[in-house]
Amino acid sequence: MLSRLLVFIVCLYSAFALAHGNDSSGAAKQPDAKPPYTLTPVIQQALSDPALQGYEMLAVRLDIVPGGVDSAPHRHDADTFVYVLQGDVEVELDGRKSTHSAGTMFNEPRNSLHSLLRNLSTEKPASVLAVFVIKKGREFYVPAVK
Repeated sequence: MLSRLLVFIVCLYSAFALAHGNDSSGAAKQPDAKPPYTLTPVIQQALSDPALQGYEMLAVRLDIVPGGVDSAPHRHDADTFVYVLQGDVEVELDGRKSTHSAGTMFNEPRNSLHSLLRNLSTEKPASVLAVFVIKKGREFYVPAVK
């Protein structure tokens, strides 16, 4: 049986492929379209505080190719904390864009609309560590309509 972490990764890649499978005219794009990042599982752990029974933490590293852009709108049914490990990234949450550099951290409140992740450099990769705090049974990744 796949762990929730692996299911999350499969869902994220699948949602990217679905969201980017057609352009605005409805014409099919290249069938080999890949997300502009690689995902590496870091940890998945139940929280030990009795007040947080049923909650777990999941962390993934996203390595974003130079100039990489993911504009597949989605939500996370989790509180998400993102630490920029390398480079500069632009994100859009609930219609508000912001930029973040290596050594900074930002929060994606539960169920906020996430519609952009962009590596601002066209020459160097960027990397972020995304940490999700989620109640068991909730969805890590929920595709949304723009």
